[in-house]
Amino acid sequence: MGKLTEVLKSEKGIKVIFAIGIALIIIIFLLSFLDGKESRRDSPEKENILTDIDEYEGKLEKRLTGIIEEIDGTSDIHVMITLEKSEENIYGGKTSDISATVTPTIRGVVVVCKGGENAVVREKVLEAVCKALGVSAARVCVTY
Repeated sequence: MGKLTEVLKSEKGIKVIFAIGIALIIIIFLLSFLDGKESRRDSPEKENILTDIDEYEGKLEKRLTGIIEEIDGTSDIHVMITLEKSEENIYGGKTSDISATVTPTIRGVVVVCKGGENAVVREKVLEAVCKALGVSAARVCVTY
């Protein structure tokens, strides 16, 4: 033990300790960099989330198109909905069970349809979209 403390207190010992510390920092940095690359490779989960979001947007768009088709004066309807964030699961208390799921919020809606040039039809479409999706008129564009 005495020889070890003498070596550690010497100038050479301090240099060795310093070199080991630098080497450990470099190893930790490289490992964290490799972990980041591996998580990027694990993209099937991210792709599944994106696919789920696309499916959700598609279902909303299809349902909204069906509603707008029922409004007199509309035809050739195209709807695009953009979502602000992906679906979130909220886990409850001490268990890992999902206690709630928060669906994505709607960022904006664009409706392009024949009949949109008519102010009355445009107002009916705007009102239907706002009520159906629970968004403000500021997030909706109706055009022709």
